[in-house]
Amino acid sequence: MPKLTEQTAASAPLPRAATPEEVGVSSGAILELLEEYDKQGLEYHGLMILRHGKVAYEIYRRPYAPEIPHAIYSFSKSVAGTAVGFAIDEGLFSLDTTLAELFPEYAAGKSERWKRITVRHMLTMTSGLAFDVFHKASSPDWVGDYLNSKLRDEPGATFHYTNENAYIFSVLIRRLTGQTLFEYLTPRLFVPLGIDVPYTETDRFGNPAGGWGIYWKLEDSARFIQCYLDGGKWQGTQVIPEWWAREATRKQVDNPENPKADSRAGYGYQFWMCAKPNTFAARGMFTQQGMAMRDQDAVFVYFGADADEQKPQDVIFPHFPDGFCEEGAAPDEAALAKIRELQQNLAFPSSPVLPRSPLEETLSRSVIRIRPNYFLNAIGFPWGFLPMTVNQMSVDHGGYINNFQLEFKDSELQFSWQESKDGKDKLSVPLGLDGEYRAGHISLCGFEFDTLGSAHWQDSRTLVLSIRPMQSCALRTFTLRFSGKRVHIVPHSTPTFRSIAKNLAVLSHAYLNNSGFFNVFADAIFAIAPSIMEPHLFGRIRTINNRPEKK
Repeated sequence: MPKLTEQTAASAPLPRAATPEEVGVSSGAILELLEEYDKQGLEYHGLMILRHGKVAYEIYRRPYAPEIPHAIYSFSKSVAGTAVGFAIDEGLFSLDTTLAELFPEYAAGKSERWKRITVRHMLTMTSGLAFDVFHKASSPDWVGDYLNSKLRDEPGATFHYTNENAYIFSVLIRRLTGQTLFEYLTPRLFVPLGIDVPYTETDRFGNPAGGWGIYWKLEDSARFIQCYLDGGKWQGTQVIPEWWAREATRKQVDNPENPKADSRAGYGYQFWMCAKPNTFAARGMFTQQGMAMRDQDAVFVYFGADADEQKPQDVIFPHFPDGFCEEGAAPDEAALAKIRELQQNLAFPSSPVLPRSPLEETLSRSVIRIRPNYFLNAIGFPWGFLPMTVNQMSVDHGGYINNFQLEFKDSELQFSWQESKDGKDKLSVPLGLDGEYRAGHISLCGFEFDTLGSAHWQDSRTLVLSIRPMQSCALRTFTLRFSGKRVHIVPHSTPTFRSIAKNLAVLSHAYLNNSGFFNVFADAIFAIAPSIMEPHLFGRIRTINNRPEKK
C-alpha cells in the first residue's frame, strides 16, 4: 500500500516573519480576512500568506496540521504542466509538436483537424476534443478513451476544461523517458524545492493521473507557487526554466464563457489567471488554491472544503492587496493578539458528550446488514464510505458498503464495516464518545487515510458517527436511526453533495458548451442528483453470538 509521501533530501522550513508587518502585511487585514471566511461559511483547513518569500502568517484548523498531506485535486495540473516545461526545455518535444507525432498509433483514420492538435492546445485546454466529463477513473484505457473521443471544435478555437489533457502528459513523459511523471519531477522539482515526493493517484499502469490526485502539505503549495512567482528560482537557483515560469503564468487563451470572474480572466499553461491584474493561480476542486500577486510579491495558499472554488478569492480580494502595508510598520497589537489566539485555538468541534443509550449492549452483539442500492450499483456508482466525488476519481473504487458493526466501550466506539463488491475490504476505525477525537487508519481505494473520529447519541435511538479521512478534504457523517430491528442511515458530507451539484449545474453551462435545451436538462439532473447519488440507506440488526464480551 503506497505511502502518502516519500522523503526526499531534508529541507529547511520556509523563513517566518516575526510579525506580519515585518514583511508589509497588516495584522488587521488578516483578522478581517479570517472573520470574513467565517461570515461566508467557508470551511478552511489551512491558510498561509507569504510576502517577499517569508511566511507572514499561517493558520490551521485542528485537527488539520502542517505535517498532514491534503488532497489538492486539480492543483495537480499545474504540477504536471511543470513537467512539460522541463521536457520542452530538454528538447523532448515542443509546444507545436502534434499528438499525431507523439501518439502515431492513434492517428490512423483521424481527420486532418485531429492531426493539428498540438501540445500547446493540450496545455491551454483548447484541443477541441469533446471528452465525457463523467468518464470513470476505473476505465482500463484512459489514453484511448480521450484520444478517440469526438473532435467537436477546431483545435485552438475553444477553451474546454478537461482533466485528461494533463494525464496525457503524464503518459507522454513516461513514454519518452522511461520514468513516471513523479520519477521525472523528483530531481528537477521536488528535491530542489524541498518537497517530499507526494503520493498521487494513478491509472492501472502506474501513470500518475496528472489532472488530479496529488496529496501534499500546505507548505509544499507555498514553495511551488513562490518558485513560479520568482521566475522559476528557488533560493537564488534557477529550478523551473525561466521562460516556462513566465509563459505558463501569463494569459495564453481567453475563456470568456466561464461563469466565475477568476475563471474567465484567461488561462495559461495549466494555470489560471485571476481577475486582479498580474495575479495567477493553481486551483483544485473544493478550494485547494495557490495564488500569486506579482505586483505585491505575495503568495496565498489555501486548503479547504467548499464546492465553490471562487469563494476564497472572492473573500481575499476585498482585503488584499489593500491589506499590504509599509514593511516594518508597528503592528495593530489588538489585531495581532487576536490572530495569534486564533492560531492556537482554531479547531473543528468534536462531538458533544450526551447521555448514552441502552441500545449499546444489543448493538455490540449485532451486525447491521445494509440493503443494497441496486440502481447505483448497476450504473457503477456504488455507495461507500468516501463521498461520491472522492470515490469516483479513484481507480480502485470503494462502495458496496455493508455489515456495520458497533462495539461500544467505556469512552469510545469501534466502528467496523465491509466495503467492495466481494466484501473483502474490512475496515475499522475508533470513534471517541467522550467529546474527543480518536485516531485511526484505513486502506481504501488503493491508498491510505489517517482518520479522526467521534460519535454521540443524539437521543436514545439516534447515533451520529463523524469521521474525517484526513488526507481528503471531507467530513463524513452517518446518522443511524433505530426502530426495533430496522435501521435508517442518513449520510452527510462536507462539502455537501447538494452544494456540489448546485455548483456543477452552473459550471456545466460553460464547461459542456452545449445547447440551451441541454443546459435546462442538466439543471434538472443536478437538482435531483443529491437524492439519487447520496441516498438514505436502510438495514436490519442481526444478533451475532460469537462477539466478545464488552470490556
